[in-house]
Amino acid sequence: MNYFIENNSIVIEDDKDFVIEHILDCGQVFRYQKVENCHTLIAKDKICILQKQNTCVILKTSEVDFFLDYFDLKRDYSEIKNQLAKYDGMTKPIEFGHGIRILNQDLYETVISFIISANNNIPRIKGIIERLAYNLGERIDGQYYAFPTAEKIIDAGIQFLEKMGCGYRAPYIYDTAKKFYDNSFDYEGIKKMNSVESRKYLLTLKGVGPKVADCIELFSLHNMDLFPMDTWSKKIYKILGFKEEANIERMERNLVNHFKELSGYAQQYLFYYYRTKNI
Repeated sequence: MNYFIENNSIVIEDDKDFVIEHILDCGQVFRYQKVENCHTLIAKDKICILQKQNTCVILKTSEVDFFLDYFDLKRDYSEIKNQLAKYDGMTKPIEFGHGIRILNQDLYETVISFIISANNNIPRIKGIIERLAYNLGERIDGQYYAFPTAEKIIDAGIQFLEKMGCGYRAPYIYDTAKKFYDNSFDYEGIKKMNSVESRKYLLTLKGVGPKVADCIELFSLHNMDLFPMDTWSKKIYKILGFKEEANIERMERNLVNHFKELSGYAQQYLFYYYRTKNI
């Protein structure tokens, strides 16, 4: 993918491997909004405005280096798609979601966000996160709010989190924020673990089950040898022709054995295609 940097902007020269809607609407990120023909995305305390102009995509930001990494722009997604296209059942999902890129999101923000996501729908998840940011986050650029720090969440307390709509997740969020704040969560160590080790470690956090752990690994740690399992994944499993299994962990293992190190990418193309098409 060709891009260049100019005047606090990243200019992507075509949308073959970068489509704004594909990236933002495939279930990996919650802090963005669309106004007219622009999307505004907030990551941690940083802002990026995404806009399609003819065949180009313009990313306007004062944090160019951060968003080069965030959008995984140095990775060759054309080659990833070429490899995945060799698998049966992948051609249409790849064509449909050809502009997907898997983001490199902040670990702390991803953990808290996906604890909130458990047994929840996207509009409600976004609403809870925005209320937390508005009430606890630092104001940035005059009208937006940073994701709240662990210290701010701890200071606010469990009852406040409940008032924000977190419900039964409130004590989980509080407990996890406390672990990040007092450094009992091994923030640097987990990045050096393999996917099995990091999943086991993430499962020690309250409110983190197997699916949430896999999402955190995929969207923050960029571990690709996994296939997050949910209702859509179960349907996809059957559509791809796998023998029916009662055990969801065995289903995931079969999918990972099939797609190997491309499993995480495959899951995103398949999930986006089948959920959007409501097949």
